[in-house]
Amino acid sequence: MIFLRKHAFKIAVLALCALMAIYLLTTLNVGGEPLRKLGQAPAYELTDADGNTVSIENTQGKVRLHYFYFSYCPDVCPPTTAQLAQIQDALVKEGAFGKDFQIHQITVDPNRDTPERIKQYAGKFDADFTGWKFLRGDEAFTHELAQQYGVSVIKTSDQQFSHTNFFILVDQQGEVRKYIQANEELQVGDVVKDIKRLLKEQDAN
Repeated sequence: MIFLRKHAFKIAVLALCALMAIYLLTTLNVGGEPLRKLGQAPAYELTDADGNTVSIENTQGKVRLHYFYFSYCPDVCPPTTAQLAQIQDALVKEGAFGKDFQIHQITVDPNRDTPERIKQYAGKFDADFTGWKFLRGDEAFTHELAQQYGVSVIKTSDQQFSHTNFFILVDQQGEVRKYIQANEELQVGDVVKDIKRLLKEQDAN
C-alpha cells in the first residue's frame, strides 16, 4: 500500500502510456482489422498540377490516401513519396488505380511548389496523374487543412517546414479510416492490404 501511494504518479503515467499504445496500435498500425470509422474527412477544394479542381466531394466513390509534403523537403518527403510510388504500382496491377483509388498529395509550400515545380518533382517518381493528384492551394488554408487532418506544420526561420509525417486513409464515403505512420519501417504491402480491404467493402455493398 505504501508502495502504491509512493509511486502513484508513475503508475498513472505508465497506465496512460499503455492506453496510448493500445490506441496507436488500433489507429496507426497497418494491416490489422477492422478499419474503424474515425470521423468525416475535412472538406477541401484544391487544384492539381494541370489546374483542375480536386475535392473530397468530387472524388467521392474512391478510396483516397492523403499525404502532406513539400517538394523542397530535405529529409522525409522524398522517401515517403517513393513509398507512394510503390503503392501506385501495386494498385495499377490491381486495376484500381485512378478508377477506384487515388493518392492526394498536398503541398504545404504552394508559393514555391508551382505547377511546373510539382510536375518536375512528380516525374522523379513516375507519378501517374490519372490517380496521383499533386494538389496545391492558399498556404494559410493548406496549413489549416493539415491541422484538421491531424498533421502539424510549422514554418521555420529558414523558410523550410517541419511537419508530422503520415498518411490518412479515407474511404469512398469520405470517412477517415486510418492514420498510417510513414517511416522507414512502413511495410508498403500492409498499406496496400488496407486499401484493398476498403475496396472490397464497396464491392460488398
